[in-house]
Amino acid sequence: MQGQPVPGWWSRNWKWFVPTGCCLGTLLCLILAVAVFGFSIFAIFSGVSAALKSSEPYKVAVARASADEKVTAATGTPITEGFPNGSINTSGSSGEVDLTIPISGPKGKGTIYVVGTRSGGVWTYSKMSVTITGTGETIDLSP
Repeated sequence: MQGQPVPGWWSRNWKWFVPTGCCLGTLLCLILAVAVFGFSIFAIFSGVSAALKSSEPYKVAVARASADEKVTAATGTPITEGFPNGSINTSGSSGEVDLTIPISGPKGKGTIYVVGTRSGGVWTYSKMSVTITGTGETIDLSP
C-alpha cells in the first residue's frame, strides 16, 4: 500500500500565512498613515514658522534683541531663536501682530514679546520686550 502524497507548502501553511499576511499588510498601512500624518503636521508648522520668521515685526524684534546689551549679557551670544508663536494679520497697508519668540544663548534663555499695529504700511509697536527665563527680568526693546 502506497501512502498518500505529502501535501505542498501552501496546503500545510495557509491557515497561519493568510492572517499573518493580512496583519502585516494592515500594520504597514498604519505605519505609512502615521508617517504621512506626521510629515503633514511638520510641513504645516514649518510653513507657519517660515511665514512668521519672514515678517518685518519678527525681524525687527530679533535684531533689537540681538543688539541690546542687557539681553546679550543675560543670554550670551550668539542668540538663537526658537519656534515663534502668535499671529500676524495684514490687509493691504494695515495689520496687527502679536508674537512670542523664544530665544536662547550660551548663558540663558528668554522670550521676546511683540505686539503692534500697521497703518499706512508702517508698523508701530505697543510692546516689544524680552523676559529673561529664571530671573523674570523684563528688558524693553522700544527704540
